[in-house]
Amino acid sequence: MEEKTLFNDLVLPTAWNIDDKSQFINIDSNGLKVNFTNPNDYKAVVIRANNPIPSQCGLFYFEVEITNEGKNGMIGVGYCTKQSDISIDDFMPGQGCIEDKENRENEEDKPWGCAYHGDDGQLFCSGSDKPYGKLYGPTYSVGDTIGCYLNLRNNDKMIFYTKNGVNLGIACYLPNNFDYLKNKLYPCIGLRSQDASVEAKFGHNRFKYLSKFYLTLSIDTHLKF
Repeated sequence: MEEKTLFNDLVLPTAWNIDDKSQFINIDSNGLKVNFTNPNDYKAVVIRANNPIPSQCGLFYFEVEITNEGKNGMIGVGYCTKQSDISIDDFMPGQGCIEDKENRENEEDKPWGCAYHGDDGQLFCSGSDKPYGKLYGPTYSVGDTIGCYLNLRNNDKMIFYTKNGVNLGIACYLPNNFDYLKNKLYPCIGLRSQDASVEAKFGHNRFKYLSKFYLTLSIDTHLKF
């Protein structure tokens, strides 16, 4: 896939990575549309973007439109590190990133992930102990567009989401020891729903809710820009 740069030096995510995905997931020729191909839905599939987000970019945003929520609507939109093992059958973003303290001696080896799930509106965010789920926002399904925003511009580094352009509030703060995540966070999608499909926009195609997104940023005093 063609890479897109910012200010001629920062390489940004532009598509899903056909070489960094679970089994039973198809990608279209543009690298933006993905669908769940397993005839069963007892195993999750995950795909990461082709490039990590450079910490120098400060702000990052991508959109995911749900083109088919599938049988049970279990879809997760978020970010994860390369250390998050997408080969695990029951891995969904934010759930399959438990730190193995005995086998991971270095800080930089820690997996991390966070995702907003469509079937129940819960947020799953992995930490140093185990993933947890908490009610975050409304459920989402076919026709909805989820915006996933990453703020790296100040000390309160955070992730928040929008649904159809409406700000859902801060989802989570990144770990205080953020240095081990620098240049290691990838946009990711998890699917565990038969026939589910989604389409992403990373900026080279026009965002559906770009104007509403920036308006939200300008009036939300909690973001401290």
